[in-house]
Amino acid sequence: MPRLVPAWLGASLRPVFGYHRLDADRDRVAVKPEYLNPDTLAPPAAPFTYVVKCGSTAYLAGHVAFDEDNKVVGAGDARRQAEQCWDNIELAVEGAGGTLANVVKIQVFLKDIRFAEAEQAVRVERFRRIRTPLPACTLVEVSNLGTPELLMEIDAVAVID
Repeated sequence: MPRLVPAWLGASLRPVFGYHRLDADRDRVAVKPEYLNPDTLAPPAAPFTYVVKCGSTAYLAGHVAFDEDNKVVGAGDARRQAEQCWDNIELAVEGAGGTLANVVKIQVFLKDIRFAEAEQAVRVERFRRIRTPLPACTLVEVSNLGTPELLMEIDAVAVID
């Protein structure tokens, strides 16, 4: 069934009383998601995929301070955990065909808001090495990250040509 959309959405659609007819079957562009678990990362420790790429957009799952054996790195050390999270994000985005420079949005989940300074310092160092400005960011404090030793988790969205 065709949908009616405002005329200003596109001159290439047929006008119908100030609206254009959008034939969903004819005008829809199919984008098939790619589900990626890069070999450079340990297999996911839970049922999820590290990266889902839809067209040029890559959605990265939350990354924590796990090493290649899914062991916690830097227990009690917020800076060391931030470094490991960002190492893992870099490996994930590279597995999707991009680099850290392709990251446009992040969400940071901290077990204690006082860890923000350590995470932000690591983030600024990483991005200042490659480019400015920094990606958009949401930062929140959470009560639990699934494993008591984990202090933070960071997920990301990247646009990869």
